[in-house]
Amino acid sequence: AAAQLSSMRFSDKSRARSEAHYLAQQQMEAFQAMSSVALEAIRVDAGYPNDPANPIDPDPADNHAAQFFRSWSIQPNTPETGVYTISVQVTWTGRETGSLQLVTLESLKSEL
Repeated sequence: AAAQLSSMRFSDKSRARSEAHYLAQQQMEAFQAMSSVALEAIRVDAGYPNDPANPIDPDPADNHAAQFFRSWSIQPNTPETGVYTISVQVTWTGRETGSLQLVTLESLKSEL
């Protein structure tokens, strides 16, 4: 029984991490498809750097109670002129430990 419980905890943790990674990747792909004008509009938005969809439940029909919070950082001219450094973070509270968990993706985007 202990092995089964341990396996279930690992499965929940793995599932939450996969969902968080998916949410980060989804947002990163959206940013990569945007023009520099659109990225600048996001940077000056009153809600920056938090996703207005927070808290996010990727599958409201399931019994998984994790809520995810997505935020981002968009830095122009970093590491050089004409390049954006984009970072997307997704956090959630681990059900098994109660501790804050984090997934971060970073990418560069040229203004071209």
